[in-house]
Amino acid sequence: MKIKLLFIPFISILFYATGFAQMETNKKKHSLEFSTGYNSGSLKNLEFAPIARYDYNGLVSKLKYERHSSRGNLFTIQLAYLNSELQTDLIPVLNLGYTKIGMRISYLKQVYSKNNLSIHLGLQSHSNVSIYAKENENRSIVDQSFGLGSRFSYQINDKHSLFSELAIPMVLFRVTDANANIFSLNRYQGVLWNIGYNHSLSKEIDLKFSYDFNYDRLQIPNAFREVQYQFNLGINFKF
Repeated sequence: MKIKLLFIPFISILFYATGFAQMETNKKKHSLEFSTGYNSGSLKNLEFAPIARYDYNGLVSKLKYERHSSRGNLFTIQLAYLNSELQTDLIPVLNLGYTKIGMRISYLKQVYSKNNLSIHLGLQSHSNVSIYAKENENRSIVDQSFGLGSRFSYQINDKHSLFSELAIPMVLFRVTDANANIFSLNRYQGVLWNIGYNHSLSKEIDLKFSYDFNYDRLQIPNAFREVQYQFNLGINFKF
């Protein structure tokens, strides 16, 4: 049910964008990207998981829609899905199933464009649902963060380009099975960094390689730390 609820707003926006695109010029202002990659991560969550450090890995799948305005501004919505197992060598019987569903929404304004270099700055929202599963019991955390986002793009030539994205969350709203809290920078620190390469196969299709680094830290009595490394391969359809 949670997965379906996350996809509803994305599908609605996609149908709107597709219809709107037919009224615009031939310039490609919309893109839809499918990607998959390998995720390696570590987690410490003393509220739900009693082990000081769990490691996990697996495949992560992403679906992203992006729109470029006539002034070069960017609107992006991305869904991500990871299904893995939290593992420890200390007490294997305490291993847990781990599912993470994320949705990122951002609006970035172009503040610089010259000599093939573009810089965008703006706001970003990041939602996550984390589900911990053991036998017949599931426990979950819902995180909603808001912060600043940026993108740096460099067009090498018609077929090759480089990009880097950086987001710094400023405030986090967290809901668990037991309580709900709001955390600001004095107790919550995080970073989302993405760097990659685009290769244009045609006017409509790009091939994309990227590396993602995600880090979250909460300074609370039940300590929480999570770090993720991702290597992704995607295909981007422009329309």
